[in-house]
Amino acid sequence: IDLGTMPADVVPPNIPYSPSDIDAAGNDPFSVGPGPVWDPMLDRPMTYTSMPSSGPLMSYGGQPKRRPARLTDVATAVVLPWLVFFLVLSLFLFAYHEMEMVVWILITLCGGLSLLFLCLGACARHGSFLAVGFLCATSVGMASACGLWLNSTYLERYWELDAGQEFKHVAPTSSAKETAGASVIHFTEGTFVDDRRTLGFVAGGIVLCLAPVVAPDAPAALVEYWAVGEDCCEMRCNFDCGTARDLGATTAVTERRGPLYNKAIAQAMSVYGLNSTDDAQLVSFVNNPKAVIADIWDESLTIALIAMIMDLCMCVVAGLVVARVLSRAGPRDGFEKSL
Repeated sequence: IDLGTMPADVVPPNIPYSPSDIDAAGNDPFSVGPGPVWDPMLDRPMTYTSMPSSGPLMSYGGQPKRRPARLTDVATAVVLPWLVFFLVLSLFLFAYHEMEMVVWILITLCGGLSLLFLCLGACARHGSFLAVGFLCATSVGMASACGLWLNSTYLERYWELDAGQEFKHVAPTSSAKETAGASVIHFTEGTFVDDRRTLGFVAGGIVLCLAPVVAPDAPAALVEYWAVGEDCCEMRCNFDCGTARDLGATTAVTERRGPLYNKAIAQAMSVYGLNSTDDAQLVSFVNNPKAVIADIWDESLTIALIAMIMDLCMCVVAGLVVARVLSRAGPRDGFEKSL
């Protein structure tokens, strides 16, 4: 009713006002709503906390209600880091010897993915992303370290023997230059290891054993091939490495010539008055060279499989820890504050 346009002789209607009626209907504009509901079990008021992501959650004493971490977050924290570990270690096993640059590029991309998760988790305050990023970065580092160790200890040796040539009917007095790049050497019949000129060279807690490979009719002073082994001889006799003592053993695989073996050869030359060429080859007598080469590959695969299983167990434990931390930290992945 517009009182400004109402005639002077008109009296406004008298409308009764009853606050109790309005309060009962809930239409009082000055009302702040009902008071908190008292919980008789906990002897304190029961409040409501609103959450943008999941609606209002009931809590007691003003504390937000906790909820368990989502199953997908825990599964991601377990599976994704293990897949990264599996991928990096597989790259070292199957591709590193031929495509070293490509392998390092892929490892860098995996590391970049880990950093991306870390950045997203830090910017969005997302606990799951932080956990996945940290675990992926850890998997990249551990897999790279394990792969480099496997490559230097087993894989380089395996690929070297696998790609090497096989020479037959090699006389022990022939020049070692003729068998350069060999992985398997079959000596002529009657070739043997001169056990009387054995040398045991102690280095690093092991005994490096070597003795000249000679022909029965010409035990020459110039040695082109040395039979070698570890912890299989005495200081000056009893060379018993591999199949060197077997009757008719003439098959051997080549060995790497390192600084320690160079010192051992120099000492043997001094002790027995021998001469050896700079190209002299080191060999280890075996029965089946293909089986020896395959054993190197099998051993490297076994170690890699054990490492993958151990990493999977670590990821499972880490996933359980992440689930517990996220469930304790708060409603939104452990970082959102209650409103």
